Amino acid sequence: MPIEFERSVDDARFKSPLEEFETVSEPIEHRTDPLTDRTVRIASEVFPHPEEATAKGAGDPEAGDDRATDLERVVGDGEGCFFCPDSVETATPEYPEAVGGGRTSRGAATSFPNLFPYAKHSNVVVLTEEHFRPMDELGAPCLADGLACALEYLRSVREHDGSRFASVNMNFLRSAGSSVYHPHMQAMVDDRGTDRQARIARREREYREEHASRYWADLLDRERSGDRYVGRTGDVEWLAPFAPLGQFHVAGVLDTGGTGLPGDEHLGDAARGLDAVLEYYADRGLNAFNFGLRLAPDDPASATVVDVVARAPFEEHYVSDAFFAQTIHRQGVVDAAPEAYASAVAEHLP
Repeated sequence: MPIEFERSVDDARFKSPLEEFETVSEPIEHRTDPLTDRTVRIASEVFPHPEEATAKGAGDPEAGDDRATDLERVVGDGEGCFFCPDSVETATPEYPEAVGGGRTSRGAATSFPNLFPYAKHSNVVVLTEEHFRPMDELGAPCLADGLACALEYLRSVREHDGSRFASVNMNFLRSAGSSVYHPHMQAMVDDRGTDRQARIARREREYREEHASRYWADLLDRERSGDRYVGRTGDVEWLAPFAPLGQFHVAGVLDTGGTGLPGDEHLGDAARGLDAVLEYYADRGLNAFNFGLRLAPDDPASATVVDVVARAPFEEHYVSDAFFAQTIHRQGVVDAAPEAYASAVAEHLP
């Protein structure tokens, strides 16, 4: 098998005040992503974990956890929120006629153009009429409706101008970069792709040319019997990547092999797996996350892949988990090796 998992370990040695100034050694593990050569470091205690894990993510009000009360107070009741039902039809844009006009909906989800676009074609999908739900209460049907709304937009755009790259993305709570508490997704479509999309697409094509096979199919063949494999929900297979993008990174792979955009049944499979990952995060006392569904539907070397990462818990005095390593050096740093959490994620799969 041509895929190689490269790793090495350094030891940081110092006299610790926690050990009466005895010399201690802390391992720093270096890993290289087998597709992109991106590197990540696994170092202890770099992620701001909550003091106590609760099943409700931000805190359990019945247990007297102040974090839940703080989040409820900060999130508010939706007054003035332009994604809530009283405002969404007057405060959000409508699509141009070229992609159908108006707004679209699926279940409780509603989609419309992004007022502050990140790409030539950019939209927002509001997931619920409720102003806020904790991440483990979004549920697979809600997530599937949101993804379906986003994919409907992607299909309309591709019929209009045939853009090569597409993604569906989500920031949940402010520690994950969201400026709006109301749960929502964002889709982007253009011919450039994001920096990571374009790099991955190039390396996928190089891999296929060199090995006469698709990278994602080979990776799954290699990982299914290992301790980073999580399991599957229908046609989507889940694993904890060898070189994580972020804390508790889980990836779902639908190997369409350039046969077009996924159908609703595939979106349902992805939503069930995503919901399971969010339940796992909540069990750890976490409440914020990012995900991105990456698509290159006409490229036979590519697969549809969803990446999910946990973010620092959003609390009154939250601390960002993105520091100089990520923002200046583009260096991934996590404190949980994928082998340490893959089996726990698997317990949440339906």
